[in-house]
Amino acid sequence: METLDWGQVTPEAANTDRNEFVYIYNHDVSSPQNINRTIRFIIGRLNYYDTQLPKDCKHLIKIDVRGQQINDTACAQIKNEIRTKYSKPNNITIDIIK
Repeated sequence: METLDWGQVTPEAANTDRNEFVYIYNHDVSSPQNINRTIRFIIGRLNYYDTQLPKDCKHLIKIDVRGQQINDTACAQIKNEIRTKYSKPNNITIDIIK
């Protein structure tokens, strides 16, 4: 599989004492296609972050969907698919901001 080079990793916040990094995503999730694109993007980013950040860091994911019509089922789908597809599901926390 090809490795992408997204350059320097720039989390929105970091707590280096706890090895935690915060990322905020504000994507259009108004359709199933956009939800799938967002999931693929976040998984790709997480995999890239793991090559750039300290070993076994914790990723705190915030997905901001304010102003969008997204139901709880779709929010649960996003969280579940990210956890299922990411190789280190115990190292992530996912919050959907509505």
